Amino acid sequence: MINTDDEDAVMAESLNLVQKRRSQLQSAVGELGALVITALNHSVACVRTQDLTLAARIIEEDTRINQQRRTLEQECLVTLAAYKPAGEDLRAVGACMELVSELERIGDYAADVGRIILRNGETPLPAEPVAAIVELAGDAIGMLEKTLAAFTANGTEATIRAAVALEDEVDREEHAFIEQVLSRMRTDADFATAGTYLLWIVHNYERVADRATNVAERAIYVAAGHTPDLN
Repeated sequence: MINTDDEDAVMAESLNLVQKRRSQLQSAVGELGALVITALNHSVACVRTQDLTLAARIIEEDTRINQQRRTLEQECLVTLAAYKPAGEDLRAVGACMELVSELERIGDYAADVGRIILRNGETPLPAEPVAAIVELAGDAIGMLEKTLAAFTANGTEATIRAAVALEDEVDREEHAFIEQVLSRMRTDADFATAGTYLLWIVHNYERVADRATNVAERAIYVAAGHTPDLN
């Protein structure tokens, strides 16, 4: 017969194992996020310099992000089956499974930018719209970095909300950019191709900001038990 003290010890050990596994998964999500953020930063450099070699490398390295996503999804499923987490731990493991999908898609945006740069080739993109894209991209990538840091550190709802406070600003930047590019395209037929590429590029970075808010919503669900609409 197992006495109460022994039962409590077994339960405590089981909880410790679940929490350790949760922490490992959250750290792994952070590592995947670091790969994605590196790809995004490389894509921004690629837009700024039109480095075709770098563009090809970003596309090639997207395969690693895709592989990491599949590996982490399997680890989350094994954790759910083997450890049977509950409460906040269950929410965290479920969030990890969703976030790896979000991060893989964000990585695709970096690869898409690389493909656009390759498609444009060596034709110079205008400096002014490129500078505007770099600024918007920096805001979007910053949102993602801060949100992931809050998630992996089990941040509070207030901290997570603050991480994506620039969402509306990014939307305004994109709308202003679109108007400026379309205006030039209407009056300068030679700008049509470059303008189209620029619009594609800026949309990819705006989507990074949108998905950063999705990450924030899942992080808040873990921390507070409810899912706000941050978009």
